[in-house]
Amino acid sequence: VSTQSTGLLSSSRMNFDLTAVLNAAQSPDPNIRQAAEQQVQDAKNQNFPMFAVLLAHELANSEKPEGGRRLAGLILKNSIDAKEEVRKLQLINAWMAIDPNVRNEVKNSALKTLGDPSRPVRQTAAQLASRIAIIELSRDQWVECLDVLLKNVTERLDAPALRQASLETIGFICEEIDSPSVQAKSNPILTGVVQGMKDANLEVVEAATAALYNALEFCKANFDKENERNYIMATICECSRKPVPHIRVLAFECLVRVANLYYEHLTSYMQTLFMLTLEAIKNDEDDVAKQAIEFWTTLCEEEIDLIAEADEARELGSTEESTCKHYIKGAMNYLIPVLLETMTKQEENAEDDSWNAAMAAATCLSYIANTVGDLVVPEVVPFVTLHINNENWHFREAAAMAFGSILEGPRESIVPLIQQGLPVFIQHMKDQSLPVKDTTAWTLGRICQLHPATISAYFGPLLQSLIEGLRDETKVASNCCWAIYNLAESLETAEKETGPLSPHFELLISVLLQVSEREDSSEDNLRLSAYETISALITTAPIDCDRIFDQLLPAFLDRLDRTFAMQILSQDDRENQIELQGLLCAVLQSLTRRMNAKVKPQADRMMTSYIQLFQQKNSSIHEETLLAVGCLANVMERDFEKYMLHFRPYLLLGLNSWEEYSVCQVAVGVVGDLCRALNDGMAYYTDEIVTILLQNLQNATLNRSVKPPILSCFGDIALAISGQFEKYLTVVMSMLQQASATEVEDGDYELYDYLNQLREGIFEAWTGIIQGLRSDNKAQLILHHADYIVAFVEKIANEPEDNVEDTVIRGAAGVIGDLAHSLGSKVRHLLQRESIHKFITDCLNNDSSPQTKDVAAWAKQVIAKLQ
Repeated sequence: VSTQSTGLLSSSRMNFDLTAVLNAAQSPDPNIRQAAEQQVQDAKNQNFPMFAVLLAHELANSEKPEGGRRLAGLILKNSIDAKEEVRKLQLINAWMAIDPNVRNEVKNSALKTLGDPSRPVRQTAAQLASRIAIIELSRDQWVECLDVLLKNVTERLDAPALRQASLETIGFICEEIDSPSVQAKSNPILTGVVQGMKDANLEVVEAATAALYNALEFCKANFDKENERNYIMATICECSRKPVPHIRVLAFECLVRVANLYYEHLTSYMQTLFMLTLEAIKNDEDDVAKQAIEFWTTLCEEEIDLIAEADEARELGSTEESTCKHYIKGAMNYLIPVLLETMTKQEENAEDDSWNAAMAAATCLSYIANTVGDLVVPEVVPFVTLHINNENWHFREAAAMAFGSILEGPRESIVPLIQQGLPVFIQHMKDQSLPVKDTTAWTLGRICQLHPATISAYFGPLLQSLIEGLRDETKVASNCCWAIYNLAESLETAEKETGPLSPHFELLISVLLQVSEREDSSEDNLRLSAYETISALITTAPIDCDRIFDQLLPAFLDRLDRTFAMQILSQDDRENQIELQGLLCAVLQSLTRRMNAKVKPQADRMMTSYIQLFQQKNSSIHEETLLAVGCLANVMERDFEKYMLHFRPYLLLGLNSWEEYSVCQVAVGVVGDLCRALNDGMAYYTDEIVTILLQNLQNATLNRSVKPPILSCFGDIALAISGQFEKYLTVVMSMLQQASATEVEDGDYELYDYLNQLREGIFEAWTGIIQGLRSDNKAQLILHHADYIVAFVEKIANEPEDNVEDTVIRGAAGVIGDLAHSLGSKVRHLLQRESIHKFITDCLNNDSSPQTKDVAAWAKQVIAKLQ
């Protein structure tokens, strides 16, 4: 391979046969393969720019073996991309640090290969070119690649392979990037893609239709223009009739996307879409039918949201932004019979997790029920009545599924039908057909979840059928666990003396423990379901079941101890052990919360087991164990201090686990638990904890969801150690001020949620700090920061109501009250401003929650006393 055009590479040549190495890397012999993989890694480490060019040239060389060319492209793509965000950023930075001439040589090779005769090679080149484009376009570089790709599509009519691969590349780019560079090209992109959808070559049509799906989000301006919209919709509809099934699937996927993005523009096309989708559901292949059904499910989702918005607007006396067209109500008389027929076409031996048209139809029916409410009942119940006892199991199962699917949505009309149907469904728990029993158990679970008041007359037979079902096939048993879980949750007997489950509590726990130990309990999530149901029973049990907990706690500790002695011979054994330990930890948490201080006699044994669990090198176990320890600290209170010497290293390890951010988040929560348990006893540990928390806040790669709890945690620490927080005050208040300056772009609702969480954490921190310092007569230390705190409250008060959550308003009102209570007349000039008076008054007069109004009333009272 010549490297004369890249002077950067000339200083270091690689003396090995890349083609041979790539061939060896595909060898079935692990020794040969691993040696080749090591050579590849060594070459990357030695001189990545040169190796990148070598790989790109190998990909582009049509005389080389196809397998090696594809592997070269994949190695190169994976050298600039990764799933894990931190690693991904490192690889991107390494790519962008390469000399632009070298990068250009790689990019040109990738683009050249898009016209290769081999489709697998073209696909690899498309993946590589699009990955480079995604990286560079987001940095306003390689903008010309879009022009090259579009020119390939619109001008190279003599090269269908090149058009196909270029469209595939455009689709990959549009799927992942939302940069101004791409937005600016939305019109030519759309033109090229739609032209491709009309191509005579069906491979080009397929690539273009896939690309349109990813480009639709950029097409709002085009959909707002009737002529352009008509052209796009006509083209999609044409593709839904193409002879290639996968093109039809892609076309219906586009229609689903249109329904989601441009619902308000559908009216003119609904008659055509109605006919196309119903024809596909009735007569087309399963994959096509699923997408046609998904179109109606998506319309349901849109209409459910629009109806909810209209209801809210009526309550507030305002006008909703968009209007529901009630397409579902208009189509359901024709659509529901087709869905019900589809539900009878279950596969004889469908894999447990296979998504088929029958399942899609049932899901769509449940969405219709949520959209139209009671109107769905007369459309479905005759089918259920006719077929619930049909000799053909397909129809019995479909009838049970149909009834279960309409339990949510309808209100008055469904209740008497449940009461009439319960004896039939209980009887069907003994059906000869496994699918019928499975679906019946699911339907009974839905009844327990959504309509628990209807089961009182059949409580005994229902519970007995579910207990017997726990011994059935794993699919049935898992749904029976879920039904019992829902039954326990719905009865709400935790604080009552007794309840309907009291006489059956011991039997239920005993049978569920047996279920958890079944040899086949790893199938259909049965063991998970059994343990979750045990936890629910413990949490919701009435008081007369408390006596049983004293026996259960040591029994579950015994089970946990036995997991440490499990024989681990394979990765499956390890995963089985970790899952079981996590489930047992969750049950022990439920017992700890329920028994409260009564766990103390077993606390030493519990902590010994928890410390042993921390020695497992697994983040999910660490997370579950941290939760269990936090729960124990809450009930042990100051007595927990004796465990801190042994627990401290694992707490710090959790706080430092920023890459496993969920572990870090749980560890932050445990710090709060410890603060409430130990109070000033926490002061011995806070130096290192505060240091780590501050480092985490400054860590740009830490998942942002962890940062609001960290801010709140400073308030917990201050409340615990009172005046000793003084040494952290300057740096923490500075960090809180930086956090309060965070802004988000208008319309980004996901970031609005994050901003509200961040602000809630800020106010919780300020509240804890003010109250903690005040308890040690050091409130005057906060005076220096009072101006900024009040200014931030004023900023919150001036923002649109829809952008600020009630919890943030409550936090702001609470901080104002705390400032008044702690600093008195020293902050009178700040707190008696008209802006603060208006803020408090608005809290009392608008739609704030009762809790927020209580806090605002208290703040108003405290401010009034400032003289």
